Amino acid sequence: MQSFLDSVLDDLPEWQSDPSSFVFVLPSKRAGFFLKNRMAQRATSTFLSPHIWSIEDFVAEISGLRYAGTLHLLFRLYEACLDQEGIQQESFADFTKWGPTLLQDFNEADRYLVDTDRLFETLAALNEIRNWTPDGSSTPMMDRQIAFWKNLAPIYSRFRTNLAGEGLAYQGMAYRAAASQLASYAAARGDVRYIFIGFNALNTAEDRIIQQLLEKPGSRIYWDADPHYIDNPVHDAGHFMRKHLRDWPSLKTGLAGIQNHFASPRNIRMVGIPKSVAQAKYCGSLLGELYAEDPGGIENTALVLGDEALLTPVLHALPAEIPAVNITMSYPIRHSPMAQLFDLLLEMRIRKTAEGWRVPQLLVLIAHPYLQSWFRSLDFEPTRGRMYLIRENLYYADSDALEAMGLPVTVRELLLPPPGAPPSDHAKNLEDITRALKPVYQKAGDPLQLEYLFHFNQLFNQLIQLTGAYPFVSELKSLQLLYRQLLADEKVDFEGQPLSGLQVMGMLESRNLDFNTVIITSVNEGILPSGKSNASFIPFDVKREFGMPTYKEKDAVYTYHFYRLLQRARRVVICYNTEPEVIEGGEPSRFINQLRTDPVLGPQTELAFAVPETGAERPGELRIHKGPELLERLQEMASSGFSPTSLSRFIADPLLFYQRNVLGLDETEELEETVAANTFGTVLHDALEELYRPLEGAFLNRDNLAELRNRSDSAIERAFRKNYLRDGKARGKNLIALQVLRQHLDHFLGSEVTRAEKHRIRILGVEKKFRQELAVPGLQHPVTLKGTVDRIEEVDGQVRIVDYKTGKVTPAELRVSEWESLRTEPDRAKAFQVLCYALLYAGDSGTLPEKAGVVSFKNLGAGYQWFGVRTAPRQTEEQIHADTLTAFREVLHELLLEVFNPAVPFEARPA
Repeated sequence: MQSFLDSVLDDLPEWQSDPSSFVFVLPSKRAGFFLKNRMAQRATSTFLSPHIWSIEDFVAEISGLRYAGTLHLLFRLYEACLDQEGIQQESFADFTKWGPTLLQDFNEADRYLVDTDRLFETLAALNEIRNWTPDGSSTPMMDRQIAFWKNLAPIYSRFRTNLAGEGLAYQGMAYRAAASQLASYAAARGDVRYIFIGFNALNTAEDRIIQQLLEKPGSRIYWDADPHYIDNPVHDAGHFMRKHLRDWPSLKTGLAGIQNHFASPRNIRMVGIPKSVAQAKYCGSLLGELYAEDPGGIENTALVLGDEALLTPVLHALPAEIPAVNITMSYPIRHSPMAQLFDLLLEMRIRKTAEGWRVPQLLVLIAHPYLQSWFRSLDFEPTRGRMYLIRENLYYADSDALEAMGLPVTVRELLLPPPGAPPSDHAKNLEDITRALKPVYQKAGDPLQLEYLFHFNQLFNQLIQLTGAYPFVSELKSLQLLYRQLLADEKVDFEGQPLSGLQVMGMLESRNLDFNTVIITSVNEGILPSGKSNASFIPFDVKREFGMPTYKEKDAVYTYHFYRLLQRARRVVICYNTEPEVIEGGEPSRFINQLRTDPVLGPQTELAFAVPETGAERPGELRIHKGPELLERLQEMASSGFSPTSLSRFIADPLLFYQRNVLGLDETEELEETVAANTFGTVLHDALEELYRPLEGAFLNRDNLAELRNRSDSAIERAFRKNYLRDGKARGKNLIALQVLRQHLDHFLGSEVTRAEKHRIRILGVEKKFRQELAVPGLQHPVTLKGTVDRIEEVDGQVRIVDYKTGKVTPAELRVSEWESLRTEPDRAKAFQVLCYALLYAGDSGTLPEKAGVVSFKNLGAGYQWFGVRTAPRQTEEQIHADTLTAFREVLHELLLEVFNPAVPFEARPA
């Protein structure tokens, strides 16, 4: 296979006789680097290289201007807006939300040499039409919008004038200047021959520049394309070249450089793979196979990332046996954990209030992996601090809380400085943090982290300079926006040999380069091509009217790059995500369907699917057998006592019973930002205990219940502070939860008044604890059953056991038809528990309770719900008899025998 660049040099042998008389212009610097290498390989003697430019640098050379950085442009554009009378002034933080879009529109208008006066008049008129009302009325917002669009022309003019005074420009401004100064530039260079190589889509300025320079004797342009798509009038890959053929007088004889490559056979394999990371794994495996087949062939292989965010997983997936890899892309440090650390610090300072630092953010900070070595050097244990914050369940941490959690003074001063400092001080503080971390990573010998620190130190130095030079950066939010803007351009370069080994690159970096084997990832709609996502203030129809590009032209650009990459390749693998979603791209790209239905390329394609092997264990395989030590632990538990709740857990899931009750492994402690269900129940139970305990032995009546209702809100709030928010300040969803608790309790007490009017109700006990030793036939040791009964009451002389439930309970959950269901069906847990309480009460008092049941606070309309045995399809016996407890005792014995049976392991119940 002869590469495109080699074919150009073969067609232009005269460059070697007088290199200085030639100027080569290519779409990118990388293509120019490869061209220079091809020239060096052909050289028979030492010579001075001809001038080789990328098109952007060539335009800057003609214009005499230097490209300004994005931040500098935004600052100058903001100043131009501030200086304009008649429009509302905004903070810099608000301006950065729309300023980059306006800058992009200015850039595009200039690159396409649009008559900006007419464009701005059109936009202003459209805005007036959009805000027109029949009665001529308007709002202040409408007036501000109209004023802005009417003043856009002077803002644009002032912005450009200020930049020109510094010798700077944005890209479009340089392009417009180059187009106007081209004649004098070309005349000053004499008989230089300009060679343009590998262009496709050209903006109006480029079009004019190239056409004028092609008029010079000996100048040429070479096109890297194939008649397969140029001659097809509906094929987007040839869209721009067909336009050039129509419009350029110099192309009446055809396009130089065109070769019919698609007529040659090739293998195109399209592989559907679920999710992006799996694509990276597949590419790594495929490259390993290719290297094993032909180690030398890897030198002519390219891995092209449709989505450059895939770079990190691809790097981890590359096989170790490949000797050399050249990564043309730099690694964006915004993807590093260190970038997240500094963004977190800025976000914490922005969101800090008079009450302190937000604890959820503080927990993330002290757990950050890049701080752990530093913390250890200062003898700070983040785990201890984390447990303190979770135990206290604070939402904000003030200086006292920071001290109580053991945070060293050095850490507090550096990471959590006092509020009120200007942005420049915060920028200096962030630089100080990089200096504090440097010796830690030097001692650890970690070059990657030191490289990150170097880049962040440079970044914060830029922030210090910018905040000092521009006084309108007066808010922390503005500083954060500047940080993110600088971070977007900050990258770590990979070291490697650019001309050897496997080439890993993005789609645009593949321009003018050819490979025998090409692997392309993420060929999905929204990625290749990128789709309609195009932020602009200029409507679609206005762009068409003024000759500016729309998403259709951008799609045609992607189509050309895709097909050009396939032209000379003999082996192509196209990977796409089979699980479409917004973040990782949509459905398979239209390019895939185009290839499959192409009359020439379709027969050379094959479709396949690759599914990663997960090797996941099937649920239910874990079994815990009861050896001597485990049985000894169960006997200890039998002595201390089983609660009804723990036995209900065993019925529902023996494995969970083993983890929670036998091993004592609780769920991972987390900060409750919103009150959890179990905490909700604890708060309600504690409030009810506080209200009803003084009434033990007393009868309920309208007066004492009215007193309880008066005290209910304060009781709930005290219980809420005790069990959840130590500072007692409920916010957001927690405030709603607190109000729900108040309503639940008030509605319950209201229903109590109605009951007290119909019955004589006496409170016998509140949160009363019971223990009872059971002799279980078949066990050599007794088993203790223990429990706390929420409420024991006497209603018209009959004792009843009441259990409070904050969740929803229905009467069906308290009904049994077969006693065995209490031991085998988790849905009967509520019935099982109230019978345990009835058994405990009967054993302690020597008398049977009449009934046992629950009050469901999420189903208060059902009233008191009692346990019952179904005696007939529509008949239920709710009264507890001696036979009832005898039957339940047998079920309980069977359950305990199962708990202690060595032959029955602890395992998850089948779903």
